[in-house]
Amino acid sequence: MLLGATHPGIQILGSWRGLSVHALGFGRVWASRGGRLYTRALAGSPWQLQDRLPEPAWQRLLGRSAFVGQALRIGIHGLLPLTDRAQLVVATGRLWRVEDGRWHEALQFDFRKPARLGVLRSAEGQVYCAEYTLNPRRDRAIRLWRSDDGAHTFQQVFAFAAGLVRHIHFIQQDPVDGSLWLGTGDRDAESALWRSTDRGASWQVIGGGNQSWRAIGVAFLPDAVIWGTDAGSDAGRFKNIALRWDRQTRTLTTLGRLQGPVHGITALADGGVLLSTGCEGGVNEADRRVHLWAIRSGASPQEIASFAAGLQPKRAQYPVLHCAQGQEQSDHVWLIGRGLLASPLVTLEIAVR
Repeated sequence: MLLGATHPGIQILGSWRGLSVHALGFGRVWASRGGRLYTRALAGSPWQLQDRLPEPAWQRLLGRSAFVGQALRIGIHGLLPLTDRAQLVVATGRLWRVEDGRWHEALQFDFRKPARLGVLRSAEGQVYCAEYTLNPRRDRAIRLWRSDDGAHTFQQVFAFAAGLVRHIHFIQQDPVDGSLWLGTGDRDAESALWRSTDRGASWQVIGGGNQSWRAIGVAFLPDAVIWGTDAGSDAGRFKNIALRWDRQTRTLTTLGRLQGPVHGITALADGGVLLSTGCEGGVNEADRRVHLWAIRSGASPQEIASFAAGLQPKRAQYPVLHCAQGQEQSDHVWLIGRGLLASPLVTLEIAVR
């Protein structure tokens, strides 16, 4: 039992403090602790140290503390499996392509990192990286890069003009028709979902103009697309909600209200969807807990777990629950808790009851 947790709708199969799980792929689970890269078989085995991020000695030392590493934003921020031997690793200011112990700098950028769902390997083999930067003055063009050679090199393929959006929240591929989806935020006029059918060279808006279209990711179902709103502390009194976009009618339906902004989403092997929330401290939040919700067959969301927020300063890490990438075909679900009372950083393997 984790301190401050209630979880009637899930079974916790494993927990690892100080470990951040990133993705599932090619029969393995990938995670990191500071600048150290770990992996294990999806079927279950001990975690094995795979490699280390090329980083200064002081970062390697401070990154051993989950709290300090998160506060200073050092270490490995994300990982995308490319093949059974190669991975794309996200670190501050750059993307690394790692294969058989060789680290190749594939892309360098002038912002900290893409969002959690801001890197994508498409079914056709292209690799994408979307810009996520604070951009407070809205004076930057917000860029999208694509690699056509397995993430060895990247080229800019698209940019939103300065002032149109603040940043890009995600880029994902729809398994139903192969199109790309992209989400932007954060003000009402900046919040939208976009679709591309030409490998990211051009984008058509699906919907936008208010906080209902502000999302950190979506879940694709055969007949619909599901998401929860990411209306954070800057969204006033807008209450966060779960939404369903019907593929046939292209209409948007509210499924239910949530306690806070949605920071995690994943489709499940059984056709369901999980949503997880964060605590940013906004007046539109119901409490000081992060919540996990399940949506089955388009029905109303059902809360299945919640976790108490920790006491750390919000600037160091606000409480949040994220979902690992690549879980659509997995019977178990992998979550990352940050800023919780139970631990500053914890990876959870769960089964949904």
